[in-house]
Amino acid sequence: MVAIAGLLSIPASLDARPAVQNRRVKITEQGFEPATLTVQRGIRTRITFLRTTDNTCAKEVVFPDFGIKRDLPLNQPVVITLTTNKKGEFRFTCGMNMMNGRLIVQ
Repeated sequence: MVAIAGLLSIPASLDARPAVQNRRVKITEQGFEPATLTVQRGIRTRITFLRTTDNTCAKEVVFPDFGIKRDLPLNQPVVITLTTNKKGEFRFTCGMNMMNGRLIVQ
């Protein structure tokens, strides 16, 4: 326990980092919105994709660097959970590799 001004005690193991980073991506006629996601390395990341139109080729999402490929049914949220300890920029694309997004891990 750590005392703050002698009034409050907080467990010393309490970490200010979140247990999960949540991000949302909407798939519209214009593509992935937002097309760039920034997250912290080493923290579980939960990305929820929601396709809101049939007028797109983005009927699936692919994260080539992570071996992830998921269908994106119309108006149904699809959650992808991943954790990486590697900093860098990772692409995600539609199944036809025409629409692209970036996952930036800091």
